[in-house]
Amino acid sequence: MVTLMLFLKEYADLKLRPRLNKDLHNFQGSLNRFSARISRVMKRSDLERVLEQEIYHVLPVKKVAFLEVDTDRLSELKLDPSLADIRESVISAVQASANQLVIGTVLNVERGICVIAGKKLNILHVLWLDVKGNRTKYNLDELAWLRTLANYSAIVYENLYLIESLVEELELEFQKQKGADTSPWLLRLIFKLSEKERRKLASDLHDSALQDQLIWYRNLESAMLDHDMSPELYEKLVNVREGLLDVIHQIRETCNELRPPLLQEMGIIEALEGLFEQAQIRSNYIIDFRYGVVTADINDEQLLTIFRIVQELLRNASKHAKASHIRITLEQQRNDIRLTYMDDGIGLKLEDLKDSYQHMGLSGIKERVHSMEGVIDFKSEPGNGLEVEISLPLESVSWDRESEGDSDGSHLAG
Repeated sequence: MVTLMLFLKEYADLKLRPRLNKDLHNFQGSLNRFSARISRVMKRSDLERVLEQEIYHVLPVKKVAFLEVDTDRLSELKLDPSLADIRESVISAVQASANQLVIGTVLNVERGICVIAGKKLNILHVLWLDVKGNRTKYNLDELAWLRTLANYSAIVYENLYLIESLVEELELEFQKQKGADTSPWLLRLIFKLSEKERRKLASDLHDSALQDQLIWYRNLESAMLDHDMSPELYEKLVNVREGLLDVIHQIRETCNELRPPLLQEMGIIEALEGLFEQAQIRSNYIIDFRYGVVTADINDEQLLTIFRIVQELLRNASKHAKASHIRITLEQQRNDIRLTYMDDGIGLKLEDLKDSYQHMGLSGIKERVHSMEGVIDFKSEPGNGLEVEISLPLESVSWDRESEGDSDGSHLAG
């Protein structure tokens, strides 16, 4: 009877459970899924989370944890309090296999098993798996699958270490060149990374905070329509609704600033006009925007650079210059794009300009221009406003000679 019951249980595990959970013991499908997901991993914590989820999908394991073991300081190994009972067995297993600690090595410990999934010098990234729910040992197929996952993970660990080393070297290089003329390629890389983070933040705000606010706004409107309430309560809810609308509008504006909408599709002129329209709503200055004919193919990086420079100049005009009238000119001159900015603000001494970079944002403008191998010139005197002339070289130019003389187009924004 016992033999028959065990046979029926084994049959159920092999035949019935996979039908209820298609991922259980589907090793090939798991490897395909895991290799696709780790291609988007950017941090070690993300890799470990993906690896943990994959193990829970495929194996009936109770618990998974990641251990960082320094083989030179095993006596100082620190584990989560819930894993205190396996600490000594982990140390013993590592010591016993000191000369055979390669990626995919499986170590038997007091409770469950350990698999080496990453290695850098004397640091081991160890994957610990608790005993399975059915109390059976890990079979050959499961161990082979775990070793394959470990080999995939080791490649990602190595790449992440290389990225970290590269970032550290870049930061060191940037610190060395601080105060001197920083290399344009380094500045360009930093701004690219910055823009990537801006896009990610804008996407997160749009997909989470903004959507949540919209849901609460609709729920509030529905409650106000479906329920009878006193005039005083209704008036309070109206104020709450208007406050929610303001927050929704602010989140949208923040997303647009972090990630300019349709910049490539609209073109730089239309994008700047939209920026000026929004800026004049929030500030007390008038913008006179004049532009000539631009026939060159401006790449995405140049478009974004021009947009960010103008954005920062307007921010400076509002916060520091106290300007009431701004004139901005954008035109193409042969192989360059020329941007001119003038305001009637309080101005400043040119010898003080360097000290003013940090709090006025002019340092960022100068570095952006330098990153594109452009030229920038500041002109200012106390009481006479600020003038900035910027020239950015174009990488590919298709100049229309018939339109050379037609560059007096102008537009008064607002």
